[in-house]
Amino acid sequence: MFFFVSCFADCTGLRNVRLTIEPRVVQRHHHSILHCKYDQEDEPLYTVKWYRGPHEFYRYTPTERPPTKVFPYAGITVDVNHSNSTQVLLQNIEFNLSGNFSCEVTIDGVVFSTGTDTQSMLVVQLPEHPPTISVGHERLDYGHILRANCSSPPSKPPAHLKFLLNNVTVARTEALNGRRALDAVWSDLVLELPLTQYHFTDGRLILSCVAQVSDIYQKEATLELASARNPVPERVSAVDCGSAVSTYVIVPLVTLHVLLLINS
Repeated sequence: MFFFVSCFADCTGLRNVRLTIEPRVVQRHHHSILHCKYDQEDEPLYTVKWYRGPHEFYRYTPTERPPTKVFPYAGITVDVNHSNSTQVLLQNIEFNLSGNFSCEVTIDGVVFSTGTDTQSMLVVQLPEHPPTISVGHERLDYGHILRANCSSPPSKPPAHLKFLLNNVTVARTEALNGRRALDAVWSDLVLELPLTQYHFTDGRLILSCVAQVSDIYQKEATLELASARNPVPERVSAVDCGSAVSTYVIVPLVTLHVLLLINS
C-alpha cells in the first residue's frame, strides 16, 4: 500500500524558511529583490513558489526543464536572468504591488515538507521637490499670530508634515486626502500660532517644515522670520539630511518658495 504524507517543516529536514524584501519600501518603477532563505538539511528540493497575496507569479522546480515558470500578474515584471531557487528580481514595480509577498518551499524527502514565510512591500512615489513655506512679511512680536503654510509636492502616500519653531514642534499632520495629481496627493499644513515670550529664543524665530514619506524620504525647509526682538533680514534654507545647507537673504518676504540644492 502506498500513501502520501504532507507536513509543515516539523516532521522532516526543512527548517528556517525566511523571506526578506530589499528594499521593502520601493519607489514606483524601481526594482526590488525578494530573497527566500531555507535549510533543506540535505533533503532534495522539490519546488519553490512565490506569491503576491494568494496569486502565484513565479515557480522554481529543479527537476523540470526549464526549471522556472512565470505566471502573469498585473504590475509584476520578473527578471528571469536574475531569479532562481532563492531569489526573485522584480523590475518596474507598480503601485498595486504594495501588500504581502510569500515564498513557499517544498522538499521531497521521506515525506513532503512545506514551509512558508510572508513579508510586506510598500510601493511609493516620492515628492519631486522639497516642501515650501509661505508666511506673512510683518515683523513679529509677543501677542502676534504667526500664520504660515507648508506644502509638499504630490507623493504616494502623502507626505507627513510638521512645523517646528526654534526646534520645537508646534503643528503636525498625518497623511490626509489633499489636492490630487494623477496617482499622487499634495500635502498641506496650516499654522496659526499666538506667539508668547516662550516662543522666542534670543529674540529669534526660526520656522521649519519637515516633510517625510515612510522611512526613506525626509526633507526640510527652514526660514528665519522677521522678529521685533531680533531685527534681522529673513533667511531661508533647504536641508536634505546628510547634505550641505545653502542660505539666501530675501527682503521683503511675502511668499517663499524653497529650492533644494542636493549634493549627491
